[in-house]
Amino acid sequence: MDTGAGVFSVAMRALRSRALPYLAGAAGVVLVTGGIAVVRPVAVLPNLSAAYVLLVLWLSALWGWRPAVAAALLAFVAYDWFFVVPYGTLWISAPRDVLDLVLLLGAALLGARLVSTLAAQRQGAVAEAAESGILYEVAIAALREPEGTGALSLLCRRAVDSGGLQAMALLAGEGEAAEVIAGERLSRADLRQARWALARGVDLGARLQDGELHLMRIFSPRREPRLVTLSGGVAVFWLREESQPTQDQRHLLAALFGLAGLLLDRRRAGAAVERARALEASDRLKTAVLSSVSHELKTPIAALRAGLSTLSMPQAGLPDEHHELVAGLDRQTSRLDHLVSDLLTMARLEAEVSLERSPQPFEELLGSALHALRPLLTGLDLRIEVPPHLPLLLVDELQMERVLTNLLENAAEWTPSGGRITVGAERQADGLGVWVENEGPAIADEELERVFAKFWTRRKGGSGLGLAISRRIVEAHGGTIRVENRHDGPRFTCCLPVEAGVVAAERTAGG
Repeated sequence: MDTGAGVFSVAMRALRSRALPYLAGAAGVVLVTGGIAVVRPVAVLPNLSAAYVLLVLWLSALWGWRPAVAAALLAFVAYDWFFVVPYGTLWISAPRDVLDLVLLLGAALLGARLVSTLAAQRQGAVAEAAESGILYEVAIAALREPEGTGALSLLCRRAVDSGGLQAMALLAGEGEAAEVIAGERLSRADLRQARWALARGVDLGARLQDGELHLMRIFSPRREPRLVTLSGGVAVFWLREESQPTQDQRHLLAALFGLAGLLLDRRRAGAAVERARALEASDRLKTAVLSSVSHELKTPIAALRAGLSTLSMPQAGLPDEHHELVAGLDRQTSRLDHLVSDLLTMARLEAEVSLERSPQPFEELLGSALHALRPLLTGLDLRIEVPPHLPLLLVDELQMERVLTNLLENAAEWTPSGGRITVGAERQADGLGVWVENEGPAIADEELERVFAKFWTRRKGGSGLGLAISRRIVEAHGGTIRVENRHDGPRFTCCLPVEAGVVAAERTAGG
């Protein structure tokens, strides 16, 4: 019931505002007709009908040409009815009176159109000057501060003062973290609705299209906000209950919303730059700390391992139960040494240490890695699928051996006893494809990318850095690495660069 009453009230107000110019024109015609009727018997004055022309010009200047034309037609009928013989009819007996009425109507219509055009041009010029002044003011405010918070607040005030709005707010951020940064404070319901619109990039009740603001009709018992999504946030605004924005006001609002989008974009870009700087400084500090700690730990770990090796010798004369204890300590120390070595390698890679690239045959790199891992691979079915005459890799020898070692260690960890590990290689368009595949459990789909993250592991004795280091090394060489689940288990595939001359020669031969 309240909704129907509200809609009826709004409709009645709109009807009254639209009918007012025509009612004023009709009243003016009545007054001018009455004035002519009073003056005409007392004094002989020519061209009294010109009073109608003045009325029509006044209406056109104030409300435009439509009410003026309606008043001109009504004046034509009134003058003919009351002052042209025969009186009380629309019949015209004298040709002179016909000419007078035609001139009256023509002058009224042409004058109304001319005055309306001039008034519209003047109003447009005034509106453009006001819009330019407001945009200039906001732009100057934006140049005075990097974040633009003051400029956005000024923009909201000018939209309310000059744009015909009741209130306005600007929201910026992402998802549930989006907050009001300028303008009106929002209720919880309005804030939730604005965040929903921002997350989905949708407009509610209004939209910007081709530089114009289009308003849609909303039927609701409460004062609903209208939302327009911008490139860096969302504008939330309420219209005044008593009137709608004019065409000039909508044009100004469209310009202000466009400027707000630019300012919000600049604000977001500035925040992103600050975050990047903070992360860069944090990474530099972390890398320096890791490098320093790793270097400091290498010496005591080496001394500890040497002492444990000495204690495990028969000449030390330790009882058997102590030998077992020393062997366990040596394994843990070896694990710690491996972890420190991985941390130092990661720190160097993140510091972008230059690679010492040289042409390397893949067979020799694989052979070195397999020789170092011979005890670990014992009891497994190792298969090598490497065709002859592969192109030379253009890589850092030590770093690429580390990649192969890490991939083989990971495969051996997850392969059951007697299971198969396959190492293969093949030529590709712009490099050499190398893969390590093993029998074993598949990797969950949501973890296919996480396996390359630092310190993420499901291995019992892993550091969580092996695959992360492998990705860093491969990407530092300009290659790629990925993992996929095959029929029997996961496969890690690397695409590595080869000598440029080899690729060019193969392309020439193929062409």
